[in-house]
Amino acid sequence: IEALSLSVLQRSGDDEKYPDAVRLSEGPSSPSMVIHSAGQPGFELIIVWRIQIDEDGKVFPKLDLLTKVPQRALELDKNRAIETAPLSFRTLLGVLGIEAALESLIKSLCAEQNG
Repeated sequence: IEALSLSVLQRSGDDEKYPDAVRLSEGPSSPSMVIHSAGQPGFELIIVWRIQIDEDGKVFPKLDLLTKVPQRALELDKNRAIETAPLSFRTLLGVLGIEAALESLIKSLCAEQNG
């Protein structure tokens, strides 16, 4: 199951494309990926994944987004974008799929680094 969870990240290659922004919290068998912005210290997005396999052998990856932001950012977030980020990420997954959603998330957080 760990190999299945990592296969999503390995296929996308996000840890290699964005070495300064993306890391696997526990190495290759990690159940999560941390995305951080050099331009916004203390701001991290954590993608946590689980793999479910039904009785017929179908694989269903389940990804969740957690946010880690400074308290001041939460206070300034009048539109509640940080609070609603997990639900927005789920919507993005449904629209774009796993690989494109991860790529989009990383690019949006790291735009100032790569621009």
